[in-house]
Amino acid sequence: MLKQRILDTLFGAFSEEEPFNPEKALVLAVSGGVDSLTLVHALRDSGLKLIVAHLDHALRDVSAQQAQTLGEMMARWGLPYVSQRTDVTAFAQAEKLGVEEAARICRYRFLFEVARAHDAQALVLGHNADDQVETVLMHFMRGAGMAGLAGMARRSVLPQFDAKIPLLRPLLGISRAEIEQYAQQHQLEVLLDETNVEPVYYRNQLRLSLIPEMERLNPGFKQSVLRAAEVLRVDNLLLEKLEAQAFRQVVDWQSENEIVLNRVAFLQLDLALQRRVVRRGLNALRPVNPDFGFEDIEKTRQVIINGLGAQDLSQKTRAVMVGNACHLLEQSALPTILSMPQLDSDSTLELGVGESVFLNPGWQLSAEMISKQDYAKISDAEKKDPQQAWLNPADMALPLIVRAMQTGERWVPLGLECGSQKLSDFFVNNKIPQAARAKWPVVLSGESVVWVVGLRIAHDWRLQGDENEILHLSLKHND
Repeated sequence: MLKQRILDTLFGAFSEEEPFNPEKALVLAVSGGVDSLTLVHALRDSGLKLIVAHLDHALRDVSAQQAQTLGEMMARWGLPYVSQRTDVTAFAQAEKLGVEEAARICRYRFLFEVARAHDAQALVLGHNADDQVETVLMHFMRGAGMAGLAGMARRSVLPQFDAKIPLLRPLLGISRAEIEQYAQQHQLEVLLDETNVEPVYYRNQLRLSLIPEMERLNPGFKQSVLRAAEVLRVDNLLLEKLEAQAFRQVVDWQSENEIVLNRVAFLQLDLALQRRVVRRGLNALRPVNPDFGFEDIEKTRQVIINGLGAQDLSQKTRAVMVGNACHLLEQSALPTILSMPQLDSDSTLELGVGESVFLNPGWQLSAEMISKQDYAKISDAEKKDPQQAWLNPADMALPLIVRAMQTGERWVPLGLECGSQKLSDFFVNNKIPQAARAKWPVVLSGESVVWVVGLRIAHDWRLQGDENEILHLSLKHND
């Protein structure tokens, strides 16, 4: 019986690690169409704790009336019903999305809100085998990789909406014809959605034109697609494990708005894992609506392989190389650079003797005064270390100021006997990546540059040899 197949598939989606809990509810996503009504009808007498949720997308004149009709039907069936009306058209315009994608986002947001509000253990959807064929073909025609060609899973998690509550699809192995037969046998009052037969929508074009023609040319076409998707799904599970492992190895740092990939570790990966790691990183920047294609992935790979430059990508993101790290971030943002000293913000810091200031994560700048006797004991290697500055404190204004360079700012670096140099030119000459220059820390005494941190001291503040005390500035990185 169809009911038993649905129940078996539903319970099969749980495991010993994540067992079914009869005390917790299942939220059923119900549009009123034949698939979701069959799902509800098959489960309503199962003894399971069910909550029916319906989103009115406000895309059709009759949608509000149908939402009310569906609520009355659920009341007759003795099931709790939650409904909400959302202006999907307005949301699509505001977010610059297509109506289909906007409807999907609004729908999932609503359904997961209902699931969280009722402490549900899962969200149950009515996708069937024919939906799976359509999904696989849509992904194929858009040039998707293995994950897309594997189609929908019977159990999955959408972390962009909720990282814990799973999606279950117990009808995924059941054809639309079987579902329609069940609905006729039980005289279900199916609510018709006229948009399902409008060819303006891409999925409808596949359902109404392409798939029937493929079935005519190759009877059994849909079953072939389903078999191929199942093979790819299993293979993809293994690749996802390898991908997750590779991602952990390659990511130096990650926040909500930025992913930093280690170039050396990335180049050691096979091509397939390189592409998967890039896609995973880009999708993490746009979790609600990830839509990065092959071109975005290859542009990013080339930036990393070349070891320099930047590339603008889809969805207002970009890939930027800084040293041996590739930063995936917003086009309007500056990279959070970890391999080089950087100021965390545009603010000015004060550095007194015996004090330290913290820069970007892992970097610290300190100041101390030492005697000439202690200085004499220091090794030549430490004296020449670019992360140490040994300065003449005479006439120095304390506390020192730490800030970024200003537009057009000039200074006299050690070794320049006459004239001055633009700080911006100094950074170029020392091959400092462009992305790192804007927040590179500069130490000043009043208005006079003392030290471009980690690179060179100023000529005027060099040691003369007759100092009784020496100002020691040090840059440290905590690995």
